[in-house]
Amino acid sequence: MDLSIPKEIEGIREKARAFVEEVAIPAEDHYDYDHARMPEPLVQKLREEAKKRGLWTAHLPKSEGGLGLDLVGTALVFSELGRSPIAPYLCNCDAPDEGNMHLLHLAANEEQKKKYYHPLVEGKIRSGFAMTEPPPGAGSDPTTLSTNAVKEGDHYILNGHKWYCTGANGAAFLIVMAKVNDSFRRTSMFLVPTDAPGYTMVQEIGMLGSHGPGGHCELTFENVKVPESQVLGKIGEGFRLSQERLGPARLTHCMRWIGLARRSMEIAREYALKRELFGGKLSEHQGIQWMFAESALEIESGFLLTLKAAEILSKGGDARQAVSLAKWQVSETLNKCIDRAIQICGSHGFSRYLKLELFYRDARAARIADGPTETHKMVIGRNLMSGKESF
Repeated sequence: MDLSIPKEIEGIREKARAFVEEVAIPAEDHYDYDHARMPEPLVQKLREEAKKRGLWTAHLPKSEGGLGLDLVGTALVFSELGRSPIAPYLCNCDAPDEGNMHLLHLAANEEQKKKYYHPLVEGKIRSGFAMTEPPPGAGSDPTTLSTNAVKEGDHYILNGHKWYCTGANGAAFLIVMAKVNDSFRRTSMFLVPTDAPGYTMVQEIGMLGSHGPGGHCELTFENVKVPESQVLGKIGEGFRLSQERLGPARLTHCMRWIGLARRSMEIAREYALKRELFGGKLSEHQGIQWMFAESALEIESGFLLTLKAAEILSKGGDARQAVSLAKWQVSETLNKCIDRAIQICGSHGFSRYLKLELFYRDARAARIADGPTETHKMVIGRNLMSGKESF
């Protein structure tokens, strides 16, 4: 097993670290975490800086304007960008657009790429991925999907109710998961522009943490007419394509979360090295040192699990078990590390003098998004009991 980092990748990783330190972190002072707003002229200025530094859409092939990284290289770069909550968006590699770019690159035809993929890559538009539904519809169990499309001539009539669709407010289009003619086995993906008659963005749902660009939204589809040319891939390929998207997307989440866990502990370390109490620096107390040691172990373990899953996917292997292990471990690590960092910094960590409380509010979603921890535990355990995976 070769754990060395190629010089080319190391160079890109160093550029990503410099961008975060010199550009993204200073710009965080202009970001309204409560309403996920940042002055648009500043966003465009910083995005131009990301392009200038060669960090735009790093996850895409060179032929598509990216850096041509495999998933392991992407992991190394994204773990640096993830140190700032806004850096991935500034580099056009944040969820859900990053995952949607990957899916469109794989499955979209040339007409669809021209209309949706290329503008998304250029940063001219945003997108959303509409799968989750209110009870009793689809959440962690996709077999309960209720949104349905009925074929009529050369188009489909789409009806359904979605919610927690990230980025939908202001998105130009959505990738919508729906059954076809009430057949679960014919579940498919449809490209739906947000100006389509019958589509309504009901609300941006208020929730814990910052919303990110476009929020997390409730949507309805009432007799939305979707031309046959707007089917992504083929009818009945919905779940296969969703796995093509969600596997790498779960890992890119892990990569960004590793970066944020590291930054949280860096903030805590800086505080502990300065804070004096009980006759010495806070950093000199063994109990505090153990908190840092526990975080280091968890971060490194999660990072290696993520790299392992990325390596398997890069080689075309079945990485479902490895992805579930990484997603479970890293999402828990993120929450634990930020919690410890706040504890180390005391009332200062709990206040808004530091950014830890903001990170903390956002981090809670990590244990739910892209499959809650319990679902991943179930998948891992089921695979072990069936003999498909070993210990």
